[in-house]
Order: sequence, then C-alpha cells, then structure tokens
Amino acid sequence: MANDLERCRATARSAGCPENQIENFIYRGYIPFPWQWKFHSVAREADKDSGPVDIGIGGARGPGKSYGIFSQVTLDDCHRVPGLKGLFLRQTGKAARESFEDLIGSALRGKAKYAYNASSGMLSFTNGSRVLLGGFENERDVDKYIGIEYDVIAVEERNQLKKDKIDKLKGSLRTSKTSWRPRMYSSFNPGGIGHADVKNDFVIPYRETKETKTRFIPSTYKENPLLNKEYVKYLEDLTGDLGKAWREGDFDLFAGQYFDEWKHDKHVIEPFEVSVVFKKYRAYDHGRANAACCLWFAVDWDGNVYVYRELYVVGWDVDQIAHEIDRLSKMRDPITGKDVPETYEFSVSDPSIFAKMGFVDRYGGQTIAETFSRYGISWIPASNRRVDGWNIMHQYLRCGEYPPRLRYFKTCSYSIETIPSLIHDELHPEDLDTEGDDHCADAMRYGLITLHERKSPKLKNEIERKLDELKRSTGLSPQSLNKFYFGE
Repeated sequence: MANDLERCRATARSAGCPENQIENFIYRGYIPFPWQWKFHSVAREADKDSGPVDIGIGGARGPGKSYGIFSQVTLDDCHRVPGLKGLFLRQTGKAARESFEDLIGSALRGKAKYAYNASSGMLSFTNGSRVLLGGFENERDVDKYIGIEYDVIAVEERNQLKKDKIDKLKGSLRTSKTSWRPRMYSSFNPGGIGHADVKNDFVIPYRETKETKTRFIPSTYKENPLLNKEYVKYLEDLTGDLGKAWREGDFDLFAGQYFDEWKHDKHVIEPFEVSVVFKKYRAYDHGRANAACCLWFAVDWDGNVYVYRELYVVGWDVDQIAHEIDRLSKMRDPITGKDVPETYEFSVSDPSIFAKMGFVDRYGGQTIAETFSRYGISWIPASNRRVDGWNIMHQYLRCGEYPPRLRYFKTCSYSIETIPSLIHDELHPEDLDTEGDDHCADAMRYGLITLHERKSPKLKNEIERKLDELKRSTGLSPQSLNKFYFGE
C-alpha cells in the first residue's frame, strides 16, 4: 500500500501538482488516474496571473471526466478557499436529482463533510464554500444561471451548448476574493451544436501548441482502469466514424455529423486565379440578428464548383451588406489591370428577402430585395426545397476515386468552420439541425439547387465559345491565352 501511494505521489509530481494538492487528495481518499493528475495540475496553474482560465478535458467517452472535474471543484478548490461559490452544470435530462446524488455519493461520501439540499441544488461545506448543482436539458435551461456571480464554473458536455451561451456564463465569472482567480472547467466529446466551438477553442490550439488562456487535457476510455468491461466491449465493438469518435475523441469526425463527406484535406484548397472563362455565380443567405452570408463561386467546364470568396457578417443592416457585396464583386481585368465588376450567370438569394413583412428602407422600398437593387444587385429567389438542396450538396461534397466536385478556397474560413460542424435534426434526420450555424451551408444550398435547375448540357461548348471571343477581341494567340489563363 505504501509503495502504491509513493507511485501515486510520483505520478502527481511528474504532472506538476503541488504537494498540498497531492496530500489533500490522498488524505481524502481520492486517488486520481494519471491523466486526471494532469488536469488537477493545470487547475492549480490557473491561480497564476499567466495561467489558463478556461480548462477543457476529455474528447472520448469513459475516461472519468465527471469525477475528475467534480473532485477538483469540491475536494480541492472549495476546501482550500473558504467562502468559494461555484456552479456545476451538467446535462441531466429528467433525472437531475438522481444524477447529482450518484455523483456526490461516489466523489464525496466518506471523503468530506458536506450538506446537500436536493430541492435547491446547493452543496455546502463547513468552511462556507458552496456549489450550486444545475442541470440542463437544452440551452434555454442555462439562462437561469446567467447573471449570478460565481468564483468557478464547471460545465459538463460543453459541446451541447453554443458559444454565445458559454460567453454569457463567463460573464458571471467574477470574484472579490484576492486569493482566487476565476476560471471555468469543461468536459466535452465530439459532436453536438458546440462541436466546432470546442474544437476551435481547445483542440486546435492544443494541436498547434498555441494555448494561451485555454488548456486541453485529452483522455480516452483506455486511461480509466476502473471502467467496467461491458462498456469497454461496447466501445470497442462500435464501427465506423461513431466508434472512432467515441473511442478516440476524434474531433475531425463525429456521430450525427450532417455532412459526413467533409474531409479538410479534400475540400479545402489553396486559392488560385479564377479563370475568366469559368462561369461565376453569387448565392446569399440573409440575416441581421443572425449571420448574413454571401458566397461567390465559379464552375469550370467539367462542372466542378470552387467557392472563391465569402462574406459573413452579423448585425449589419441591409445597406451595409449591399455596399460590401457590391465592393467585393469586382475583379482585376487581366488586360487593362483595372478593377471592373464581375459578371455572374445568376445571383440567387434566400427567398425571404422578397417578402413584404413590415420592412421599409430609407427610400420607401418595402422589401430587402428592393434595397439591394439600389446597389445594382439583382437577386433571383432560390427554391427552398431544403432536403432536395441538401441532397445535391451531399453529391457535390462526396469524395471517391476523383476529387469532390465542391471545394472551398482556404480563405473562406466561416464555411470551412461551420459546414463540417452541422448535425442532423433529431426529429427530421433527413434535414440538418437549424440550431447550428447553417448560414454558409444555406447560401451554398441556394446556389447549388439553382445551378442544378438551370444546368445546361452545353456548358463546355459555351466556355469554349467565350474563349474564342476573347482570342478575337484581345488579338492574343491561343497559346498565349492558354498560358495566361491556365498556366499551360
């Protein structure tokens, strides 16, 4: 037993845990797994001015994330700082009380003196520290905890909450204690409406060794020696992307992903000079309180689609959006070197901009489309057959022996971030969940379904005819034009 404790202490010290934290946990009968010691060490780093304030753990299923975070808040933070006030949020569904009582029993019973009021959800300790245990079934349930001051907040299943909800919770992280620095602990898995947010905030900085105010401690079921063998077998028997995501915590794929064809190395490409003989298009999804997105895309003679420009804004009025789309809809003329308006085969939009819904612009226009027309931007309404549009987009994204037919310049950052993060709607799985950031996807859907409806079998002949016209108008030889436009 003595040798086991010494090995435990050695593991904790190698993880960077201070002696008082190590002895506190051992005294209270809590022996963390090696990966949990790493988390507890980082939690103490948050005491320093240069330390992290947003700490995430997990990735895969089954490593003991809940137990680790709960123990850190209750056995370490609350016991070393008298009068600490914490919030512990977990996705509980209907059985919130039973969920918390099980966690309290396994983590605290026999290890600390506490009182728990199940009706209020308050867990109290003898030194005046207390933790409010809150459950949520959906994002709306979190609102009742916002606006109250907490010294520390722990959020389980953070991937089930959007970034704006997390930001509002962080607004409640403040303290008057000079010996304490507010911080947030979070656990998460791949998937959910917050998948892209936790990937961008935690996983990517960890991969690129660019962590500043965040820290990510990955873990898998293999790092939990106490996990029952039946659950281990369940995880190891899972096949496909679901199994990989749940076993390995792979944030590049996840269960429920709507566009599971998406592969970053296949669909994201380096920008290139778009040939003037490619046909060009614009597609727009309107929003003000929500995001507005405009995509510019080009189609080559084989029908491949390249999204080469993107506008994604939130809170802009129609005039601002129209002015910016007009400004961006320019190209450098290869002959004169001057910026001239691009020519589009069509510009298609969310059909809602043509509706009269009490909207009146400063010139008396009664639709959003009329405001755009004052800037020389004429939209045609897109078909709003959602599932048909998504099916077409699936076809264009599909990878096989050949490259996908839809690719994005790497400069289109919002499309690249949001499209892979969208998930299926639970009630209508053939559609995607509109709670996600679907504005770039909607704009692309409008563009592709309109392209599909207007597709001409003579596309290649039309491009060749356009090239012939350029040869005649410029006087350049076919060889010179091909070298200029195609690098041949």
